Amino acid sequence: MAEIFKGSDLLENEQLRKRLKAHIEADCLVGMPTETVYGLGGNSLSEKSLRNIFEMKNRPVSDPIISHVYDIKQAFDQLYHVNVFEMFTIYTLSKYFWPGPLSIIAKAKKELPLILTAHTGFCAVRMPRNNIAIEIIKVSQVPIAAPSANKFQHISPTTSAHVFQEFEKEKIIIFDDGQCDIGIESTVLKLVKFKKTGDRKPNRLSGAGETCEAIQEEEVTTDDEYEKECTDEMEFLREVTGIPASETNVEVYDRLKDLFETIGWGNKVEDMSKMGGELSRTSEYPLLEKVLKYKNLYDYRIRIYRRGKYTKEQIEEAVSSSPLLKDIQVDLYEKIKFENVAILHMGKGGHLGREGGIQAEGTLDGSVNGSVKAALNSCLSNCLGGNTAEEEEVQNEVSPGLLLTHYSPVVSTYLLDGAADEGEQSELMRKNPIAKISLGRCVLLDIGDSFELHQGNFLKYINISYEGVDTKEEQTKLVMKNFFLFLRQAEELAIEYQAEGILISILNLKCVDERNLSIFDRIFRAASGRILHVAVPQVGSLRLL
Repeated sequence: MAEIFKGSDLLENEQLRKRLKAHIEADCLVGMPTETVYGLGGNSLSEKSLRNIFEMKNRPVSDPIISHVYDIKQAFDQLYHVNVFEMFTIYTLSKYFWPGPLSIIAKAKKELPLILTAHTGFCAVRMPRNNIAIEIIKVSQVPIAAPSANKFQHISPTTSAHVFQEFEKEKIIIFDDGQCDIGIESTVLKLVKFKKTGDRKPNRLSGAGETCEAIQEEEVTTDDEYEKECTDEMEFLREVTGIPASETNVEVYDRLKDLFETIGWGNKVEDMSKMGGELSRTSEYPLLEKVLKYKNLYDYRIRIYRRGKYTKEQIEEAVSSSPLLKDIQVDLYEKIKFENVAILHMGKGGHLGREGGIQAEGTLDGSVNGSVKAALNSCLSNCLGGNTAEEEEVQNEVSPGLLLTHYSPVVSTYLLDGAADEGEQSELMRKNPIAKISLGRCVLLDIGDSFELHQGNFLKYINISYEGVDTKEEQTKLVMKNFFLFLRQAEELAIEYQAEGILISILNLKCVDERNLSIFDRIFRAASGRILHVAVPQVGSLRLL
């Protein structure tokens, strides 16, 4: 039977701390609060513990799990298998974003259970910005692997009560720390590398009677140079940091952070005695030489695999802060590129006014015709729905959160978009056969009061209201924090009143702001990419097109 404890009790109650440690050592699981969502946590280093996570969630082993650490030195010591340039890059990212909602994928240590990495050989790691989560990791003395604490593909939990509802009959300890501050999962990126352009062999391509040569990029997943040197790496790091063999590797990685500051930004260590007097000046050069050696071996890039609070622009700014990383390109994984699609919305948001027409900032009006909407549906499906659900479940993913069906209620769910009632019906009906449901038999989750004046058209109406929230930034934070919470409420209402479906208004999510797109990503997956369109006649009720 699941048990809930106040998270603050863990900071003060020694008996509870001992119980937690024994619980983790026995490969049992915990409900762990974080700033993003609650996690279902277990020992990252134990295959049995990891299998318990997959089994309890009904999660396919093709979907990797993020490990949580209390400090970057723990990540280097227990999880990552990376050369010093990659260490420096990860340190730079952690300097700006940890503790916080950024997960960094890099090569995993060979001794880690393959199930942690979905057999890819790469692991995702982050340091949560939550005191209770950090204490859980410290007490456990191991990294904590923790996907969201819900059944696979169900709505992510943002309170301890959600976790209890999901796993009431399971043997887990849940630590309550209130509602999650951010409310959606972390941004996930991967440090990727390719052979330098001159080292790549061109492929000969033939077609239409012509032959040409094209350079095909292939990610380097095994660093042969590092594999030759890695056995001697710790000896080198001890030499440059001045840490004797009597000290732990963790102390080496902790001291390494100071040297990274020096070579990356020219910062001097304030307390030179900690670095052995003149050691920093005599050590930074061999370390810099080694960093540059690996930097120059490959074409490094950073690829974002899942959107979250931290944006591409913020990551680019962090990377460019060091002269050593200024040429590192940051890009988005193809399956999450919404920017061009979102432009088709042609507006920044809106509501359905008293006169029955669509009112919006920008140009969301009758000019948004059925063919454009059909193109939107097609583009979105291509962006996220490259594989069928069956194909996706057997394909080993490098990052969590990439399946088209994700964050979903148990009741059929659709996105609801607005359209002017000006002759679009035949086009949309032809393009959108799933629209044959009754609005009056659906629960509407409205966002930003879009359908507030028409709530009587729906079986039940709930609203993430913008009342008193004036700026777009604050509105985005509000939706980000509360979307999963309200979606669970919509699910409960739909079950209680036997609704045909749940509708989620997207009228106020029509802009290309990256944080807004992070929310849209979750909403789109919650509805499995299915979009309905509603028209508002001058007189009468809303009508599905």
